[in-house]
Amino acid sequence: MMSLTTQQAANIQPELKGNLGLFHLFFTVMAWNAPLVIVFAAIPIIVGYGNGIGAAGAFIAAGATIGLFAIGFTRMTKILPSPGAFYAYITAGLGKRLGLGSGLLTLVGYFAAYSGTFAFGGIVSNQLFHDTLGLPELPWYLWGTILWLIVAVLGLLKFSLSATLLTVFLGLEVLIIVIYDIAVFVQGGAAGTISAEPLLPTTWTDGSVAMAMLFAIGMFGGFEITALFRSEVRNPERTVPAATYMVVIVATLMYALTSWAFINAAGLNEAVALAAEDPTGTMHATFLAFGGKLLFDISSALVFTSTFAVILAGHNIVSRYLFNLGADGILPKQLSKVHAKQGSPYRASLVASLACLAVNIPAILANVDPTSFYAAMLGMTSLVLIVILFICNGAILAFLHKNGRSRFSFFPRVIAPGLAAIGLGICAYLAITNFNSLTGGSQTLSTALMVFLGAVFVGGILMAAAYKRTKPEVYARIGRQ
Repeated sequence: MMSLTTQQAANIQPELKGNLGLFHLFFTVMAWNAPLVIVFAAIPIIVGYGNGIGAAGAFIAAGATIGLFAIGFTRMTKILPSPGAFYAYITAGLGKRLGLGSGLLTLVGYFAAYSGTFAFGGIVSNQLFHDTLGLPELPWYLWGTILWLIVAVLGLLKFSLSATLLTVFLGLEVLIIVIYDIAVFVQGGAAGTISAEPLLPTTWTDGSVAMAMLFAIGMFGGFEITALFRSEVRNPERTVPAATYMVVIVATLMYALTSWAFINAAGLNEAVALAAEDPTGTMHATFLAFGGKLLFDISSALVFTSTFAVILAGHNIVSRYLFNLGADGILPKQLSKVHAKQGSPYRASLVASLACLAVNIPAILANVDPTSFYAAMLGMTSLVLIVILFICNGAILAFLHKNGRSRFSFFPRVIAPGLAAIGLGICAYLAITNFNSLTGGSQTLSTALMVFLGAVFVGGILMAAAYKRTKPEVYARIGRQ
């Protein structure tokens, strides 16, 4: 029997294995986006503080921008069969220095949402178990600890189990949203007749278009997960592109239609003022008015499962970024160990869980307001993912220009990513200049967080430069190359 030399063994990259199908992958991505949380929180905020009754137009424009990006993104997945997603694609298109800087920044972005959502999970747990079910009220961090423990255990097991749970939870979320939309349309909204005015392009430029687009495009984050889980998917050449387009199309239609339904449910002339005064409360009121108490209670319970799904999806994303960076030797190699029976990145998963505690415990001891903590962490995620989308789009343009001429036509190689660059560039600028709106905090806090994120990005670039001189074998592997 032929044995591997030491050098050959060192060059073998660890790889995760799985048997995920199209719907497992689709619902995993949708879980990260938390549709029901978007419906109760983001949609009324866009109506109240964004472009008013033209909110549906913001989702359509955001979906079109992401759709153009996806055209180049899916072409790149066909040429570069790497599970590293943005980290791998930016490296391939723009070089290892920007690739590592972007990879570390993306990891921090996903980790911020994963660890910060435990605070929100504690809040919605009390709303469900105390306010609705009458159980004793507990501090948010005790509920958060219970959620943390469940997710930590699931992260060590086969991902197919997590994917199945996410599929069930998200299937129920989408069903509830569809029922709400149908109930409003059938009953004719507050006026008794559905108005098509919110769908007219003339309303799309009402109010603050910039704020509407900034929030709307943030609701499409995470669809790179389709490529991140590539090695754990059946027939990835077909499943990854299909899941990517499915996410963009379903999310665009669902958010645009629900925005339209909400505006009609609240009243065309009253929706903006009501949403600005009490965003979540107004959406709750329309669910109760048009869906009845049963739909309202079910939706309240599913906000809890939606939050749990975000945490579970976030944990698995962070674990795989740690796994990929460990496999490349950027982080300790031990992070790339695969469990012999479960096929999971169990060491990376354990580190993700412990790192989450390391972030939350100081916030608990300092008695930080959980809502403010959650807003700041989610704001970091929004900024990071919008900026990384813009950088990755540039990498796709560069990569397909060099490697895709013989395989793809001019439209997917140049026109689609070129148009996406305009929209993503505008959104990246808005995210940077309006960062304090995303975090919901003071200018001082926002500046400190932005400096931290900038330091992570620059630190990754400097690390790559240092590896080129001192550890060329590690430098060569950056970006799962």
